[in-house]
Amino acid sequence: MATQLNKVAYITGSSSGLGKALAELLLDQDYFVIGIARTASIEDANYQHVFLDLANINQVVDFQFQVDGKEVLLINNAGIIGDILPIGQTTSTSLQEISNVNILAPQILINTFLATFLTKTTKGHLVNISSGAGKNPIDSWAAYCASKAALDLFSQTIALEFQLNGNHAWNIHSIAPGVVDTPMQAHIRNTSPEKFKSLNRFIELKQNGDLVSPEKTAQKIFTVINHPEKFKNTVLSVRDF
Repeated sequence: MATQLNKVAYITGSSSGLGKALAELLLDQDYFVIGIARTASIEDANYQHVFLDLANINQVVDFQFQVDGKEVLLINNAGIIGDILPIGQTTSTSLQEISNVNILAPQILINTFLATFLTKTTKGHLVNISSGAGKNPIDSWAAYCASKAALDLFSQTIALEFQLNGNHAWNIHSIAPGVVDTPMQAHIRNTSPEKFKSLNRFIELKQNGDLVSPEKTAQKIFTVINHPEKFKNTVLSVRDF
């Protein structure tokens, strides 16, 4: 490993939306940031990009965390909604891709991250970007809803393992960001109303100005990153603070 830095953050899906907003915010907070995504959109002396397709599990398995820090942070932000179709009308390929990106990739990255840093750093934090859809069913989103529910319970299990092992230097949170004005929301609004009965709800969110900017949401998530000890529950929603 290279010389140990002070604060290091790894962020998946860092090229747009909430991931990019989080990366830029952490750069402002003196983190060295490694963005993990298929495309790069940030240029900064303290930013390093890793081109990685999270749908390609072989690439994820081979990935290694090579930049060390006294404090290390992993944000699993990348996620896909896949085909917005009722079960029975979607494709098996879409279901597999959703599971790869939203479930398998975060699990593998967390496993490798802990194997790399758990005994070598002063402080560590895992942040998974979840969704309210992981707690409430939404028609035509079955695989996405299930993937976020899986991410929440995976996070809670790791929190239990930290507790049982008396590991107070590490924290994990799974955070639902609320309705954020991202490319995913635009994709949702372009869905056929015949295939997605809840479409009008999402069109109205945009029309009524109820979508929150990625930058504002990133600020809220940073309150958890900055003071994890204040957030005792592993599964959180930004709407609660």
